[in-house]
Amino acid sequence: MSIPGSMKHRIIFALVLMGFSGLVAQIVLLRELMVAFHGNELSIAVVLANWLLLEAAGARFLGSKMSAAGQGRGLFILVTVLFSVFFIAAVYGSRVFKEFLNLVPGEGLGIMPMFYISFIILLPVSVLHGALFTSGCRLYSKYSARQTVGGDVGGDAGGHVGGDVDSHVDGHGNSRDDGNGADGGAGSIARVYIWETVGTLVGGLALTYLLIPLLHSVSIAIVLAVMNFIACILLLPQFWKEAVPTGERVGGIMLYLLAGFSVFLLTSGGAERIHDHSVRKQWREQNVVHYQNSHYGNIVVVESHDEYTFFSDGLPVITTPNPNLVFVEEFVHFPMLSHPYPQDVLVLSGGAGGVISEILKHGVRRIDYSEIDPHIPAVIEKFPTSLTEKELADDRVNISHTDGRFYLKRTDQRYDVILSGFTDPSSLQANRFFTREFFSLVTSRLAPEGIFVVGLPGSLTYMSPELADLNAMALATLGEVFPYVEVIPGDGLNFYLASGSKEISTVGAEEMTARAGERDISFSLITPGYLEYRLHERWGDWFRENIREVEGRVNADFRPLGVFFSLVWWNEKFSPAFNSIFRHSERINLPLMAGIFLAMISIFLVAASRIRQPLKPALSLCIVSTGFAGMLFDLILIFAFQVLFGYIFYWLGLLVTAFMAGVMAGGMWMAARIKKADNVMPLLIRLEVALIVFAFLLPVIFLRAGPLLALPWFDILLRIVFLLLSFLSGMLVGAEFPLANREYLRLSHDIGSTAGLLYSADLWGGWIGGILGGVLLLPVLGLVQTSLVIVMFKVGGLVVLLFAARAQSARG
Repeated sequence: MSIPGSMKHRIIFALVLMGFSGLVAQIVLLRELMVAFHGNELSIAVVLANWLLLEAAGARFLGSKMSAAGQGRGLFILVTVLFSVFFIAAVYGSRVFKEFLNLVPGEGLGIMPMFYISFIILLPVSVLHGALFTSGCRLYSKYSARQTVGGDVGGDAGGHVGGDVDSHVDGHGNSRDDGNGADGGAGSIARVYIWETVGTLVGGLALTYLLIPLLHSVSIAIVLAVMNFIACILLLPQFWKEAVPTGERVGGIMLYLLAGFSVFLLTSGGAERIHDHSVRKQWREQNVVHYQNSHYGNIVVVESHDEYTFFSDGLPVITTPNPNLVFVEEFVHFPMLSHPYPQDVLVLSGGAGGVISEILKHGVRRIDYSEIDPHIPAVIEKFPTSLTEKELADDRVNISHTDGRFYLKRTDQRYDVILSGFTDPSSLQANRFFTREFFSLVTSRLAPEGIFVVGLPGSLTYMSPELADLNAMALATLGEVFPYVEVIPGDGLNFYLASGSKEISTVGAEEMTARAGERDISFSLITPGYLEYRLHERWGDWFRENIREVEGRVNADFRPLGVFFSLVWWNEKFSPAFNSIFRHSERINLPLMAGIFLAMISIFLVAASRIRQPLKPALSLCIVSTGFAGMLFDLILIFAFQVLFGYIFYWLGLLVTAFMAGVMAGGMWMAARIKKADNVMPLLIRLEVALIVFAFLLPVIFLRAGPLLALPWFDILLRIVFLLLSFLSGMLVGAEFPLANREYLRLSHDIGSTAGLLYSADLWGGWIGGILGGVLLLPVLGLVQTSLVIVMFKVGGLVVLLFAARAQSARG
């Protein structure tokens, strides 16, 4: 008997939509949580790791239970519906969780709260989506197995993978391979993997270029629900007929009702009301007058009594017309009065709303102004105040709608004073303005007596070890580039003034007061007495004494220690119980990682020598290490893109899409190779070697690329290179899954357990890579040494695989 092709095509459509839904849900929730966690890119690693961990649990446990239950279509439909509903709830929850935790907008979070909050929000969505893969493999295999034995089932994506199906359907309707059915079972798993990846690829492109530009997250989630409900309806054809079981008939009616209600929400303004309500809850009922997701992040404007506060990724950057006078006057006038004749000034972030106004008091010739998010100046113009209108309308003020580092690379202007409004390297985007490479760029754009100023968290009463590490890092990094660095300690912020001129070290309160008089400057706060107090030598002595025994480590673009030390400092305030463990991670180094891998591989080899089928755990370890490598390839590319360009918020979907396109290509390529190969072990070994070589070469590209970004055409070329590298890494990772499945299925003969085990092993490896690599290895070891950790893990996995293959062969 032959099953009508229409049902098989409907199952394929459902599988493609499964991949589409997973990618859209992952990226949308990642963006929402990234905003909730103040744009900290380390949260990308935490969220992705939790997503993979929960998907692994869903695939291994819930999916396996679903496969064993025998009600393939019905359970697949039920889980798809639940996934769609919980995705809408997760979007809402990612915005309102702070209300339940009694957190105020702008309040920071430590790494542990990031972990458990994202874990709880993702729990139902990720577990259900992971279960869909295992269930989908069983469902697809069941219908394929009912085709005429020997018929070609290779017309699906990837071609005929591994030969004809020779399997049976047991009394429960489950497909179980007999002794000769490994090829067919591996082919079914490979084809489901490929169809899911096709959906992921389409989802990434649709999300980036269609859904995100046109819809907010709530509407995206509801549109996705409609698509899934329609796919489920297609899996229940003619459910209204009397011959159809009552459960199917009721399910079909419910699906029509759910789809109709979702369409009603989209067309009646219900989705908008849910969005507006969640934003109000997110901002604790403050008057949010503007909410926007730009290429660089999330921009929110809150109004209160004719005062506007502009937030970038949940953190305040500008308040007008009543700014923080203490910060504004100290930030501007300390460096401006330290310079004998400042004429050309550059402001990097936080210029509008007071800073520019104070600079103009010095009679400058030119002010160039760039924001952390180039869209912020345009938003400021939508909500003008008397202060910002006066500042931005001045002919001497030039607004650059581009990233600050890009602006510095491409301008030929030399500045007397450059003011960096970034006050904490808490994210990779901000850390780009605290690194050795950035400070070197600044020196090339300073005039001979030019001064650079930047602030960092400080205190005049107690310098905690975490704060000492952060400030020692800044001092060491500045000291590598500038011959003269002066620190003005403060209660809240320490100001660092750096220059190539030694005059910066000789200017005191008396000379500053004289220069202020010559320039006829009026202050709200600064007086001669205040200058004497703030610049008194006892504060400098106190500061140097507190960091005297602290090792000042240099912060670099591709070794972002600033992010790590800032995170340690935030953990101390908001997650102190975990911080002692987190601080010890600073001691991680390559010899330690080599020792850990050596011990792990030794244990694995001893265990494998004592079991009957050593190849099974070796294949699982191989997939775990590839999942680990794949996650770190993803994170290395994401982190490097943010360091070089600064707008990963927009390109996140594109990089993930390119990676998944590579996964699809690798799966299809290897599926064709499997068909022609009697023994896949040589292919698997060569692929392991290719992954090792790729991990070794990856960081070299970025280390060479940074200095060339000043060339007008090179940034376009480099973005293309990022996409190609994402594609290639995905191709290498995706090619391994069908190979391992084929070899493992030859030993186990069970599609459901093989798919669930290896799929979850892949995801477990990704989770380890996300938590260990994204939160610790990349910030502490940097890009180069983290790539070498990948090499070590893959080499260890290859050694175990070779040993197990030889042992398995010897035992017949």
